Amino acid sequence: MGYPYAVLDSAVYRISADSSEAAVAIYITEDAPVLVGRVNLLKIDSTLAEKLKRRFDTREEEPFEPKRFANDMDDAVTQLEKQGYPFNRLDLASIALDSVAPGKSGLVIDYDAILGPQLRIEEIQIEGNKLTKDKVILRETRIRKGEVYDYGKVERIPQRLMKLGFFERVDQPQVYLAEGDQGGLLIRLKEGNASKFDGVVGYNPATETQAGYLTGLMDISIGNLLGTGRTVQAHWQKRDQKTQNMMFYYREPWVAGYPIHAGVGFEQLIQDTTYVQRDLAVDFSLPLFESFNAFGKLSRLEITPDSVGSFTLGIPRSRTVNATLGIEYDSRDDILNPQRGAFYSTSLVAGKKTNLGPSALIGQLGLRQKIDNKQFYLDVEFYFSMFKRQVFATALHGRQIKSNERIIPLPDQFRLGGARSLRGYREDQFRGSNVAWTNLEWRYILSRRSRAFVFLDAGYHSSQGESGFKESYNIGYGLGVRLETGLGIMGIDYGLGKGDGLLNGKIHVGLVNEF
Repeated sequence: MGYPYAVLDSAVYRISADSSEAAVAIYITEDAPVLVGRVNLLKIDSTLAEKLKRRFDTREEEPFEPKRFANDMDDAVTQLEKQGYPFNRLDLASIALDSVAPGKSGLVIDYDAILGPQLRIEEIQIEGNKLTKDKVILRETRIRKGEVYDYGKVERIPQRLMKLGFFERVDQPQVYLAEGDQGGLLIRLKEGNASKFDGVVGYNPATETQAGYLTGLMDISIGNLLGTGRTVQAHWQKRDQKTQNMMFYYREPWVAGYPIHAGVGFEQLIQDTTYVQRDLAVDFSLPLFESFNAFGKLSRLEITPDSVGSFTLGIPRSRTVNATLGIEYDSRDDILNPQRGAFYSTSLVAGKKTNLGPSALIGQLGLRQKIDNKQFYLDVEFYFSMFKRQVFATALHGRQIKSNERIIPLPDQFRLGGARSLRGYREDQFRGSNVAWTNLEWRYILSRRSRAFVFLDAGYHSSQGESGFKESYNIGYGLGVRLETGLGIMGIDYGLGKGDGLLNGKIHVGLVNEF
């Protein structure tokens, strides 16, 4: 505590009248605290020594606090490691009392700083990978053979590897010295299940005019294909009785050996038997910093309506070429059950649309043949660990399309509603050229992959139609659970929307299975 001259004056022992209790009072004289005189770091460059000392919380002519001083020494060792000396150490050379001011004495502490070799990484050994190829892991370390040891790069290796989604655990790399200034790293890890199955089943209760029916969603992602880091995804969704959507996607990481990831995908939507929408796209992502990525996409979208879609709903046959650019930030500590961190993504889509016909419809509606449009996307999520096992999660999402068309056609509008946006409503129940929704959840963490929660969702959508401008605000609320089972992570949400009675809500059931 910094009081080496403290003495025990006396102790008083008292017994209560009925002999049921005893009390001991100890009296201590602290005396003057010992002060800090000087701290010297010897055997290293004086400029480096002064740089290290400027970081110290221990100050000259202030009381000596052993715990604070120990933290300063640990920090000095860490800073020397960051300079490329992982085997450095500080040896106590001497400690003495000396005069620091008239009538004051303080500790003069000398340490010998032994730097050791400035290590060059000549090899990286990996233990625990049974499927994942060594080269997939090595390229993510961003360390080349013969490179000088970089503390920051080595410290970030577990985070980089965990973000791949292939591993259950990655230990902090161990540094070893081989010969001279040459050494290496040992990375121990445990592979997890990189492939996932995600299924959702929803039930829409019967109404006076319509029988109840099921909706569904299925996502399959095969990650780390053959241990190469490649990804294949498939998606199928039945939004209502007459609408379904499917998608296939392939992703190639590290194209031509550079940290650029590219993908190609195809998507088809059959909407109410009124039109078919097909989208063919290629995309890329480029890591900028540790948690930042830039991404882009080129796509060609075709809308093919039938006669009902064309002349009843006014949907022409069209082709649109889109170009997307965006940035993404992700610091979440876990993808499936985050407890802290943030996610942010924003992008701009510029499109050139051509209306192809029928010519009679284009003339009747006075449609332009060439159309420019822009779409804006925003996704923000925050996770706060408030108390033990309790997490507050909040999210904000926005979509907007701007066009020189007077009225945005239905296929180009954004959809809102269902398990992944506005709970308590049917899947894609609402549409609009401007869409926004927010999700608030108070979560109680049951285990690493399980939680129970209550939620409040709010959504907004608006569009310009033939009858004028329309907008609507909707709120959904309810409760749900995510439970880790032998089949995977089972999710059940019960949501109530506007006008719903307590027993007339929407049930959203999902399953995420890793294999």
